[in-house]
This record gives sequence, C-alpha cells and structure tokens, in this order.
Amino acid sequence: MNKNSILTIAVKDMKAVFSSKKVWVPMIIVALIICILVPSCIAFFGLQFDLIGTSTQEIEKPINAFIKEFPNEEMRNTLAALPTLSYKFVYFFLTLMMIPFFLMVAIINSMVTSSNSFVGEKERNTLETLLFAPLSIKDLFLGKVLASLIPTLGISFAAFIISFIVVNVITYPHFKVILFFNTTWMILMFWVIPILVLFNIILNVFISAKVKTFQEAQQFGGLLVLPIVGIIISQASGMFFLSPLTLFIIGAALLLGNFFLIKLVTKFSNRNTLFQSQIH
Repeated sequence: MNKNSILTIAVKDMKAVFSSKKVWVPMIIVALIICILVPSCIAFFGLQFDLIGTSTQEIEKPINAFIKEFPNEEMRNTLAALPTLSYKFVYFFLTLMMIPFFLMVAIINSMVTSSNSFVGEKERNTLETLLFAPLSIKDLFLGKVLASLIPTLGISFAAFIISFIVVNVITYPHFKVILFFNTTWMILMFWVIPILVLFNIILNVFISAKVKTFQEAQQFGGLLVLPIVGIIISQASGMFFLSPLTLFIIGAALLLGNFFLIKLVTKFSNRNTLFQSQIH
C-alpha cells in the first residue's frame, strides 16, 4: 500500500468534486435543509406558536394513547411529563425523528461523490490514463474511497454541530435539557454514521467500477435510502425504536458488511478486469 499514491488520488478526486458547483452545492443544501433548517423551524414554531392546539381532544386522545404505548420507558415518561402537545411533538421529533434524517443525508452525500468515482473517469476519458499510471488497483480504490469519505463526514459533522447549537438555543429555555447530547446521538454520530458512510462509499465505488454511466451508479446506490425511509415510518408509528443498543448492533452489522465489500473489491486487483468492465 502506497500512502502517497492513495493521497494523490484522494486529493485529485476531491478537487474534481469541489471544482463543480453542481456536486458540492447540492450536498451542502441537502444537509442545510434536512439537518439544520427543518429541526430549527420545528423547534421554533412548535414551541412559540403551539401549532397543534392543546385543547383539541380529537388530537389529544390518540397522541396520549401513542405515548402511553411507546416502547421506551424513559421517553414515555419524559413525553408524558411535558405540559402541552406541542412540547411533546417537538421533543419527540427532535430526539427520535431526526436520527433517520441524519442517516439519510449521510447516505445521499456519500452517494453523490462515490457514484462518480470510476464512472466519472470514464466520462471524462481519463480512465485509461489512470489505469496505466504506476499504482496498484488497491491503492486506486482506497484513494477514491478516501476522496468520498472526507467531504461526506465533514459535512455531516458540521451539520450536526450547527444543528446542536441552534436547536438547543431555541429549546433549552423550554425543556431545560440539552438535546442531541446523549448516548443515542453519540453512538449515531461517532459509530453508526462513519461506518454507514464507509459502507455506502465502498459499495458505490464498487458499483461505479462495474457500470457504464453515472445515472446507473446512482440508481443502484440509491437503494440504500429505502431502509432509511422504513426507519422513519417505524419511528413515527412507534413500531421500531432506535435505542443505543439497536444503533450499536446496526453499526456492528455494517462493519461486517464493510469487510465483505472489501473482499469483493479485491477481486478487481487485476487491472485488465477493471479496464474491461468499463469498456465492454
């Protein structure tokens, strides 16, 4: 493994990404809207204007019944103790519903950069030159994985920090607790998301090495968004709860998946195999 070669490929690809506004601007906008703007607006308007209407019994009864049957005892007691339905909705949304949204942003942004890895080289007519360069295919794959990993995690962590500050400035006077600063969110940000991003990047780089166009790569890579949609529905309905243990198990499963994908990638150690997969 040649570290200099890996860094050279990574720097080259990151320059290509950030030289195109069509790539990096949507990545930032998606993170800004989903991870910062949405929770900030929910927190501000939900707490300031009481949008739900606490006097409406038709709304209050099913919500209280949902809280009573919620599988997590700590969350159930916390929600039951809050004074209004608006407070309960805001606390529930920020504490639980934002988790899959952060996962979705990480997947979308990693997919944008990694799907273009090998396909982009082919479309720019630079693949042949890259394959004849004095570097191993393993180093080439690692460089392209690193080129997607750094900006994706950078945007994810930046969005989390900004959201953490803005949301808590709005909510702390009402809840008297610091949101996002608990075991669940720490496991999410420092265990699940890095491993998920790495899994998605390796998968998309592998797919990008197999398909012919950028659109094909995105179609295959976009399939990972579907489980996140399922998590959103499950969280909202109370059918499935992302506890710290559940998140840890998800991270461990993804880590095993990474090892499996790395083994698949090593099958492309033959330069001719990679070349033929792009040309034919």
